[in-house]
Amino acid sequence: MVAIIYMILATAMFFLQDTYFLIGGVEFSLKNPCVVGILFLALINFIVTVRPGRTIILVRHTLVQLVPCAIPFFFSALIWVMSSADSIMIANGTGMIIPQISSVLVATATLYLFGSRGLWYCLGSMCLANFGRVLVVVWEGGVGAFMAEFYTLIVTFSVETGPLMEALEINDLTFAFGPFLIYLLLKRKEVAHWPLWMLASSLLFVIGLKRTAILAVILSVLVVWIVQLLPEKAARQTAICVAGVMMAISFLYIAAIHSGLFDFLDIVGIRYGLFQYLEAHFGIDTKGRVAMFMNLEPYYDISITYMGKGTGFERYVDWASGERFKIPQRTLMPIHNDFLRMYLNIGFVGYWIWIWSWLMVRLRYWFRQGGKSAGCVFLGVSIYCFTLFATDNTIYYPYTMIACALVPMSCNLDTLAQRELERHRARYEGQ
Repeated sequence: MVAIIYMILATAMFFLQDTYFLIGGVEFSLKNPCVVGILFLALINFIVTVRPGRTIILVRHTLVQLVPCAIPFFFSALIWVMSSADSIMIANGTGMIIPQISSVLVATATLYLFGSRGLWYCLGSMCLANFGRVLVVVWEGGVGAFMAEFYTLIVTFSVETGPLMEALEINDLTFAFGPFLIYLLLKRKEVAHWPLWMLASSLLFVIGLKRTAILAVILSVLVVWIVQLLPEKAARQTAICVAGVMMAISFLYIAAIHSGLFDFLDIVGIRYGLFQYLEAHFGIDTKGRVAMFMNLEPYYDISITYMGKGTGFERYVDWASGERFKIPQRTLMPIHNDFLRMYLNIGFVGYWIWIWSWLMVRLRYWFRQGGKSAGCVFLGVSIYCFTLFATDNTIYYPYTMIACALVPMSCNLDTLAQRELERHRARYEGQ
């Protein structure tokens, strides 16, 4: 019964992303009641069951996963107090962080209910929701039109698409399949019914085709395959070195943007036709990003004294035109670089503490807690997220964050829980 209730709630949560209702003039997504339902289901299950080993492990996992969410809130709170921010700005910023926290809690609730098998219940719900969307689109547009557009999408690698494929291009749900695909590719021998899961996940991943996500999956799997060939100590040290390089690249990219990299690219791209070539052959509108980054330059500085603007500030400026607003706007062009967005919001010191916690702290934790297997899975998910963060705006996508939290948390969960239970049992018996 618990599994059935969870599948209904989770499938509805993934299906109802773009469905909203109004309370006091404020829009709320219908997926939010489903999130509350999943958390309540896990709470009830926690009250009536005794799973001390699983509880202890999941508490540790959850706290580690929440640290990168808490740091932006802490630094933003300092900024809001120092700048005497109004309630609208505080509510706007807090409202961006809460979905991140709830995503981690949904992952925790899923794993508490089902243990490591929670991975498949969650993925199964995602597949059902996405198949439901496909059926709706096919019903409205027809099988022939759907297949024709899907063929064009594949052949042109999403350079050309149609209205039916655009209806299925839900960035968050598509990106959320990435961590599961990484897990499937890295854990092939350990997954029951692997061909079925791989076929379903790959098909739905491709239907919502995002070129960045595909390249991110390929890159992460290739790097992790190499790391997995090494002995455990060497694998851990190599992963930490990779993480260090990723941290340095993220900051150098921010500095390069501020130093006029895209001003230079704008001149070169227009003069030599680079932008026209990229748009004609790959469908990449580079000029939009150039304008966006140029409009960002006046709002931040590369200096240890730069304090940041507070989480949610990006909603006050139309980055396509540079126009600033007095109240936050949700329909504005987003900043297609989550590292730059985080730096803009929480400043120099906040950024370095955040990225250290997001990458290095958690990587060390997974290698120490779950061994080489869990550490390598987390490294793969981190490389995947790193690629998306550098090229898109995914850090506040709830479905993607659920997947990125749940996949590493599920690694060896049942074994770790049993080991923790036996350790505590031995301690009590020895007293």
